[in-house]
Amino acid sequence: MFAKFMALASGLAVSTFALSHQHNEHSTHESSGQVQNEAHIVITDAKVRAFLPASRSTAAYFTLNNRSHNDLELVKATIKGLGRVEIHEHVHHNGMMKMQQVNKLTVAANEQVKFQPGGYHLMAFDPEYALKAGEKRKLTLHFANGSHVFTMIDVVSLKDSFKKVEKAHHHHED
Repeated sequence: MFAKFMALASGLAVSTFALSHQHNEHSTHESSGQVQNEAHIVITDAKVRAFLPASRSTAAYFTLNNRSHNDLELVKATIKGLGRVEIHEHVHHNGMMKMQQVNKLTVAANEQVKFQPGGYHLMAFDPEYALKAGEKRKLTLHFANGSHVFTMIDVVSLKDSFKKVEKAHHHHED
């Protein structure tokens, strides 16, 4: 009986290690007993703009891939050193574009959501200390099922964030 238990425990440990390291993107997973679920959540291209002088907010962008067979509901995000982070979207209403907070965002099974200018994005407020271009901060995403994932998010200047968008957009048109 003990030998079967040890064999099962060893197999589970190897499987857990393999699942948590199978993706080569900039994504790290913390486990709360839901390794299977969290191993299928991948964050790529994460960046947050440094605060402009006298600005009280900034924006963060990334791509969130749900590689699982279940829909996920993103309900919260945090960035180390920032007091408050909110999920936002731009919407067209009566011919005007406005930004609004989103309490939860459903990411369909086997789909991705791009957080980008003019669409979904994170708004960050109340820096505990300055964001400096070139540094990295911990971005954590929290889901309605209790799971969460984190990655390191690059801090970029406003000028650098536009250069990367232009290059990505130009490359996309080719």
